[in-house]
Amino acid sequence: MSRVAFPTPYAGSYYPIYNSGVNQYIPPTSAMPLDLVSALFVAFAHAYPQGQGAVLQLEQGQPEEPQRLSGLVSFARAANPQIKILISLGWGHNDWSYISQDVQTGANLFVPSVIDLIRQYGLDGFDIDDEQINGSSGSISQADFNQVIASLRGALNTAGAQDGKPYFLTITPAFGRGQVDKDNMANFDLINCQNYGGTSPSDFIPLGYPRGQIAWGIDTEGCSPDFPSSADISGLAGIFNWTLSADSACGNFQYTRQIAETVGYSSEAEFAAK
Repeated sequence: MSRVAFPTPYAGSYYPIYNSGVNQYIPPTSAMPLDLVSALFVAFAHAYPQGQGAVLQLEQGQPEEPQRLSGLVSFARAANPQIKILISLGWGHNDWSYISQDVQTGANLFVPSVIDLIRQYGLDGFDIDDEQINGSSGSISQADFNQVIASLRGALNTAGAQDGKPYFLTITPAFGRGQVDKDNMANFDLINCQNYGGTSPSDFIPLGYPRGQIAWGIDTEGCSPDFPSSADISGLAGIFNWTLSADSACGNFQYTRQIAETVGYSSEAEFAAK
């Protein structure tokens, strides 16, 4: 299957499935305006060592995550059949050191494990929380990182052709460009900028990355996000929110609704037009 553009207008949100309570996991309910969310990023999965390589799994020590993820997928798709749901590789767990070993030893277990997890839960792709790599998220050379990204892109394309649906690859950098460079950027369908974490669309446009495949990020923890102006998001793919559960405390999912209105997304309007 040929590459399909990430759907726009884009109104994205992260959805934690770890721990419980506001800012973490909350059960999905009919009060959630999932019809106003075009893409959910499930937080988080992690890389864990296996033999000489590494595999992607839901977070160890969180035994409820498989049930939570399956339930979230079923609920979200019932509320919005057009929604895209991606699993996000988290930060702070030494993931990239394990992935680096997977590359260096030639075990090559990680990329197939990504495809397996996506298929197991009926997801639409894979996101990378590009944060503190070569720090608490583990270390990997830029060359090996780029090799992993190219392998992921190829595997997602192959799986998409086999399954008759597109699988998307996205990245969500903090602190500038993160690991995105000219050699790997064409493999990503969307760049989510953590504007609340020191990243801006202006970090990627000089590289030649298309403005229409870049999103502006807001953080609703604390219910006082720095919401972008019309000029800020002109020509961008849209806006995403960290997180939907945090926004539950802001008054009827205030910012989720504001994102949808600002970017012009409504699944109900799309259905009515068909």
